[in-house]
Amino acid sequence: MQHLLSFTVYDDRSLLGSDPGKMLSSVGADGLELLTSYDPPDSWYRPLTRAVHLPYAADWLAAWDGRPYDMDPDLSRFYMFGRDRGEVVRNITEAIRCAAVLEPAYGVFHAGNSDIRELISRSSSLDDGRVIESYAEMVNSVVSGFPGGEPPFTILFENLWWPGLRLLDARGFRRLESRIEFDDWGICLDTGHMMNCLPGICSERDGIEALIGIFRDYPPDLIDRVLTVHFHWSASYTYRSTFEEKALGDDTMAFITEAFGHISNIDQHMPFDDPRCLELIDILKPEYVTHEMPGSKDGVLEDFLTQRSLFPRVPGDQSTSCVNRNREIRFL
Repeated sequence: MQHLLSFTVYDDRSLLGSDPGKMLSSVGADGLELLTSYDPPDSWYRPLTRAVHLPYAADWLAAWDGRPYDMDPDLSRFYMFGRDRGEVVRNITEAIRCAAVLEPAYGVFHAGNSDIRELISRSSSLDDGRVIESYAEMVNSVVSGFPGGEPPFTILFENLWWPGLRLLDARGFRRLESRIEFDDWGICLDTGHMMNCLPGICSERDGIEALIGIFRDYPPDLIDRVLTVHFHWSASYTYRSTFEEKALGDDTMAFITEAFGHISNIDQHMPFDDPRCLELIDILKPEYVTHEMPGSKDGVLEDFLTQRSLFPRVPGDQSTSCVNRNREIRFL
């Protein structure tokens, strides 16, 4: 099993030091899972990157259904993948081509949608089945344009708490599986996103216990499709139960900007420090674990160390112990 540090092409590369390969090895990271964009990544990333995370657009269904928001082409690419089906397919295709130069083992692609008008709301006018069916149609249209009708790297579908693939049981997986028309695909299971779907998750322990119960009910073929786990926890039930709902006004971009803070309050991306979290990995047995803590008051590397230290080190691993907030974290 390989351990990856979540990183983006927008992050400050100096965070990884003057010798990033050595630094990653020293903290127990086998490389990066790199969030890419619509431009070819700098060659600096190539020796460090093991996998990629493709760009995401919150409300691609608006463009796919022919009801785009009034945005300029650049903004529409980031919030809808484009303004119509043709642009959506071209932009996702370009994102995949740009990421492919890194020769990643896989590329993560979110399999959900949130109507921008409902970003600050507890309910949605969309249902999971409808989103999954449209998503499969979109992805099939993209991949059919590549040689042999297969993507240049394995596409992993990631669960969200928004309508679409939630993976609380096998139903969404079955619907997606029956509609995907290419072979080279799998699942990226995000533990924090799943916790955001569940009532009563107010602590790390609540989240771990709930997910253990869900994973134990998974059929073997679903587990076999889980190639990577985005590992972190979120305990936002109190906030999700009490926030003030708001409707989209005349200024779409101002509303989206306000929604960023709201989404961060829901999707907390906290590092596990309860050793029982390893039971989740024991059930799923992924080939990769991506430690996805995009930023906190402690810092990306500090969070990585907190969580990575829970995992045993393999024989022959030459990684060193590291100092974190004036305390030594030694890997087992």
